Amino acid sequence: MSLSEWLVGRGNSVSVLTSLEEGTIGEEVVNGVKVFRLRSVLNLFNAPFIPSTFFRLLDLDYDLADVNLPDPVNSIFVYFASLLRRKPFTVTYHADIVKDEWYHLPFRVVYGVFLYLILRRASRIFVTSQNYAESSGALKRVMDKIVVAPSFVDVKRFSPSVDGSNVRAKYALEGKKVVLFVGRLVPYKGLDYLVDAFRLLSNDFDAALIIVGEGPLESQLKRRVEEFGLKNVFFEGSVSGELLPQYYAACDVFALPSVTRQEAFGLVLVEALACGRPVVSTNFSGMPYVVGDAGLLVEPRDAEGLRSALSRILSDRKSAGEFAVKGRKRVLELFSRDVVCNRILGVYKKLLA
Repeated sequence: MSLSEWLVGRGNSVSVLTSLEEGTIGEEVVNGVKVFRLRSVLNLFNAPFIPSTFFRLLDLDYDLADVNLPDPVNSIFVYFASLLRRKPFTVTYHADIVKDEWYHLPFRVVYGVFLYLILRRASRIFVTSQNYAESSGALKRVMDKIVVAPSFVDVKRFSPSVDGSNVRAKYALEGKKVVLFVGRLVPYKGLDYLVDAFRLLSNDFDAALIIVGEGPLESQLKRRVEEFGLKNVFFEGSVSGELLPQYYAACDVFALPSVTRQEAFGLVLVEALACGRPVVSTNFSGMPYVVGDAGLLVEPRDAEGLRSALSRILSDRKSAGEFAVKGRKRVLELFSRDVVCNRILGVYKKLLA
């Protein structure tokens, strides 16, 4: 919605087709954006199947469509609507579909054909980083259509001026080195390696680890913390968008130790950098592009390497300060809303010229 609202603010008409969730209404105008929420018939591999989306695409008045991937069903709808109406469309490609179990094979084969056709017909393909595009099997044949348009943040809301003292007071963190994680508690985030790294790190520092987020691994991670006898590990659960910047402001270093390509970009890294916090992440997928020279990268599934990188930042205040300045500068140059949205609008205008 942030891109849609930005486009409307510059005189464009934008309609959004999405699924109808409990507690929402079918049609409304949100900050100038026409939102159509359509009822799902069933879920196919965690993707809502909404036939009425296809009929809306045939009926609505528009010049260009943009479909977000991975979204197998809606991307097929957009493809056929484009053929029937002779309308151009773009793809915003967030990540590859990662389904490696044997029973996923029929889905991968069938949708693989459609994905090839969709990407071949798309006028342009927006990706969050060149790194991810070059390492994606699905995108390697359409590199001539790639446009880098990363995820962006509100640089006023996520800012070094945010005060994190309330969070530090809540957990009595005075004098402690604070490591922060924000995200879903799922396997590909690599949180078990972060807990292992913190166990090693706590031998050298009076440190605390704050984990913000919810997910199926929460009980397993809590058991791991208990087995190690770790103190000062706090599971915060879900945090509102209003309060989230305060958690970044309260930390000394932010960690995102993801281990699979399901982590394509890591928007939380951008949020941390925007708040002037050094970051540690893994050296694959889109994370090297996000981090640049504003933090440290380690190999996936390397708890000792993760500990070493965190220790280096926590023990060297000068380097941490330099990372913080570089990070904020990098966000303003690459990941602010105006920068990214202007690039996308420029592509739309060229296609419609």
